[in-house]
Amino acid sequence: MIGSEAVIGLPGDNKVEKYNLGGKSDSAVLPMSEINQTLSDTSIEVKDGQTIMKFTKIMKEAGEIEITPGDNTLLWAHGSSDVLGYHGFTSKSPFELNLSSGAGEEPANETPSNPAPTPDSDSAPVPETGPAKDCTKEFCDNQLSSGYLLRYQINVPDGTTVDVCDGCTISMELIYDGDAWVSVAFSTDGQMIGSEAV
Repeated sequence: MIGSEAVIGLPGDNKVEKYNLGGKSDSAVLPMSEINQTLSDTSIEVKDGQTIMKFTKIMKEAGEIEITPGDNTLLWAHGSSDVLGYHGFTSKSPFELNLSSGAGEEPANETPSNPAPTPDSDSAPVPETGPAKDCTKEFCDNQLSSGYLLRYQINVPDGTTVDVCDGCTISMELIYDGDAWVSVAFSTDGQMIGSEAV
């Protein structure tokens, strides 16, 4: 976590912003400078008992971990309230997301085929999958844990392809069953240290 960059959604403050994670204490988690706040289409709300965060992020930003058209290591986390604080040991986990050719896999059902991580495991549930969807044309789903869903779509500008992806962005929606802060992180090794989170 220390040295990471994050984007965190705080429903109590109605904010979705990038953060520097300078340490494990709450006082070391600080918003990035205004020049680095490059997210667009941000929103966060609690509706019908669910926290819903939406944003669009540039996939390749100078000085940040690149989101590639291929394999990406991400992490998810959420709190137990809408006030930013420690996420707890079982409220976080790494996961893999492959964005090659814009194809994603549609979960066969909304319940993961294996349980959420236990205190002895940092692995994310592996959802059952169905036919691939074109994630450049519609949102694809990834069930992160029981009660936590990631939806994403790759936005490919005219004049490029998803394989080259010059100027591509990714739109994400996180839907959590509860009222709490939410986050998704971009990592090179599946660890919070040195990762970037949304």
